[in-house]
Amino acid sequence: MFLKSIAAASLLAASAVANAATFNLVSNGGFETGTLANWSVNAVGSPSGGCPFAGRNWNVSNSGGATGCSAVGNPTEGQYAAYVMNDGLAESTYTLSQDFLVPFNVTSASLAWSDSSVSSYNGALRSLSVGLYAGNTLLADVYQFNMPLSDFSSAWDARQVDVSALLAAHGGQTLTVRFSNYIPNTWTGPAGLALDNISLTAEAANVPEPGSMALLGLGLMAGALVRRRKA
Repeated sequence: MFLKSIAAASLLAASAVANAATFNLVSNGGFETGTLANWSVNAVGSPSGGCPFAGRNWNVSNSGGATGCSAVGNPTEGQYAAYVMNDGLAESTYTLSQDFLVPFNVTSASLAWSDSSVSSYNGALRSLSVGLYAGNTLLADVYQFNMPLSDFSSAWDARQVDVSALLAAHGGQTLTVRFSNYIPNTWTGPAGLALDNISLTAEAANVPEPGSMALLGLGLMAGALVRRRKA
């Protein structure tokens, strides 16, 4: 009876090894706190600037007019989204970023978000890029979008990028996801940008604790003894 109990427990330990856990690694990705809680922005502009006189940085609002420039889509889900001007002084970059801890044993991972943009400008192309960083070191640009020069309008577009291999290589580390919109020329025409529904979902295989591994070993031995007795 004792041997059978150990064998049964070992089966439970083995099933735990096979299980996987799913994590959303970013917080407040829908901005439903009504704030930029858990997110960081750089120091370009203020929450109240208006083009073509003063930059307006990332801010959270229930209205697509919160860019301080061209109005974009109202929040696609829930009450709030994050908005930014996407115009300003030459070589400005408005960044929105969040640190996250990568689980061990990542088997799959996906970065997803929705964006809305409007542009009517001239000069060099403005761009939205999404990157994963270790500290200030860029690990990979996972998405790049160059906004058309004029008369471009997008309601909301859903994006999704597979980042499985990248996260699997950095288990246990703190990384940063960063959204950046770059302004190459000074006040060359109005534009606006919004983000919503940001998620970074990872699935990680459970690794048994040493005690579970020992129990699994005992169970295998017990199973062998049971079979020998029957023989």
